[in-house]
Amino acid sequence: MSLEGVTITIPSETLSAAKEAADREGMSVSAWLSHAAERAAKIEAGLIAAEEVLAETGPPTPEEQAWVDDFMDTVTRPVADGGSDPDDIRHLLDRLGGRGKRVAVQRV
Repeated sequence: MSLEGVTITIPSETLSAAKEAADREGMSVSAWLSHAAERAAKIEAGLIAAEEVLAETGPPTPEEQAWVDDFMDTVTRPVADGGSDPDDIRHLLDRLGGRGKRVAVQRV
């Protein structure tokens, strides 16, 4: 991976928050901002992909939406080490009918 230097202008409050977050995680501000930008880009790509799927398939049924809501409630629930427990996610997928489907679970 190659690195490039850039100059950015951000609000003072945002820079302060980034410095505090970087310090908590033992990272440089540059590394923290790079990580944050990478995550934001992945989220944006996921939202675009979801919009494309919805454009092709239409909105989810109430049952499908309930499944998604239940799943998201579980995977976004904090656990002691700072993320969702993959075993909880696998159990939820099994309970919600995910058995037999190929699903990769990883911490982000």
